[in-house]
Amino acid sequence: MINNDMINRLKKAAGYQKQAIRALLPEGMGSHLDVIEGEVKEMVAELISAHCPHNREEDGKTSEGVKKVNID
Repeated sequence: MINNDMINRLKKAAGYQKQAIRALLPEGMGSHLDVIEGEVKEMVAELISAHCPHNREEDGKTSEGVKKVNID
């Protein structure tokens, strides 16, 4: 089983990977990467939502009664 220390180390390594990719690209591309990252996160959230129907209801509220609000 993975412990919290390992999870923190993996997150730190992922941050270094992100910095390395940005260092290889021209400076002006950082904002493009931010947009792409946001889109990928939304895609993953939609995939999870589509495959975990017990976490959502038809009226846009989660099973905990919290309404999802999209901010664009």
